Amino acid sequence: MIDLIMSNQWYVLYLAIVMIISGYVKDLGLLVPVYTLIKSSVKSNRMIVFLLSCVTGVLPIPGRVTVSAGVLNTIAPKDKAKREIYGIIDYLSTHHYYLWSPLEKSVILPMAALGISYIAFLEYMLPLLLMTFIVIFYFIFFVLSENDVEIEMANNDSQKVIEKNPFNYLNFHSLIFLFFIIILSNYARTHTEMLYEYVSYFSNSFALISVVAFMSSLALGSSSRFAAITVLCTGIYGIEYLPWFFVIDYAGYMLSPAHKCFYIGKSYFNTKLVDYLIAISILLLSLVIVSVIMSFV
Repeated sequence: MIDLIMSNQWYVLYLAIVMIISGYVKDLGLLVPVYTLIKSSVKSNRMIVFLLSCVTGVLPIPGRVTVSAGVLNTIAPKDKAKREIYGIIDYLSTHHYYLWSPLEKSVILPMAALGISYIAFLEYMLPLLLMTFIVIFYFIFFVLSENDVEIEMANNDSQKVIEKNPFNYLNFHSLIFLFFIIILSNYARTHTEMLYEYVSYFSNSFALISVVAFMSSLALGSSSRFAAITVLCTGIYGIEYLPWFFVIDYAGYMLSPAHKCFYIGKSYFNTKLVDYLIAISILLLSLVIVSVIMSFV
């Protein structure tokens, strides 16, 4: 029971630390010189968001969505309505990583289990990656406006900022909510083997195994476990169906209620759940269409 409650709770502390650091960085204007330098070259606030997303979205660290959110928070406006789009940008910009990074289990597991090279894996993923980048580009350059980016100079009284109580930067409601989401995730993962068996049980039906694979990934909310399910299904039906099984399992992972990234973005930017679902559904529907063309046409 203790393991069920406390496993992976380091993430709550990690989020709290990033909240405090990003709060001080924003109030002290520590990154303003960097933003000013970028804007002097590209003349676009949205390009700053794009470049920040490119850098923080590919950091090879656990919980990069937390770091990305903290950095984006330094240029997000105070207006609550205008801030919401940053949650979506943060989420999308930190999740293309699973389609290409050689450091990620969702790439390593299919390569190892299916006996394909990294180049061969990328050949299957390239159309999916291109579509992902198109969707991210759309939200940054067509949904986000220039006025939705605020670059504030340092607080006039830096000493008061430094002396500010760090707990003032914490969103305790979100931290507590995340604590219970992690418990939910831990519970779901105790049923991993059972879900793998369900996937195998329906191996004689392509339609049923696809549905069960998606539901299992949805329940688990884990990148390594959705990759394992992808490997299992592809091993049964053949490498030509890798794009299809990867996308439906990735979709389950992205939509999973056990996926912490939803709640991290909400804690920073108060993005509505329905807005998340619409944005992610646009991405996933696009990927499903591409995967259907790749696997069945």
